[in-house]
Amino acid sequence: MRSQEFQVEEGNCGDYWGVAGGLADIPVVKKSETDYVYNPSGALITFSEGSKQGRHCIKGADAENPTGQWNTLDLYCHGDTSIHMVNGRVMMVLYHNRQMDNGHELPLTKGKIQIQSEGAEIYYRQIQIEPIDRLPGGKLN
Repeated sequence: MRSQEFQVEEGNCGDYWGVAGGLADIPVVKKSETDYVYNPSGALITFSEGSKQGRHCIKGADAENPTGQWNTLDLYCHGDTSIHMVNGRVMMVLYHNRQMDNGHELPLTKGKIQIQSEGAEIYYRQIQIEPIDRLPGGKLN
């Protein structure tokens, strides 16, 4: 399904994947020919299918707990901005979330929530969905 994926795979938890037409602008630094890493001071680059940088952005830090321990993931979405957090640390901020629809870019400001499971064992618990009227304050890095 079309989505702005907050990756939950062990070792990559917090990465971004634009799926089936999802686009986002993310501040990054270029790590290699094909890898871009989130950096709040980096250049704002559009990630999308078919673009030279692709549809994947690597998280800016690693905050995952050791294997076998639970992680707490927070996803904040307000307007067309979203924040990926792992264990209380910002992994990345996505700006101008949007989707391709019949060749047109449309703002992505509402929609479904899809819980990731890609053929590997994963457990979720204590899922909470709450409305917010603004993004959390403080320094986002």
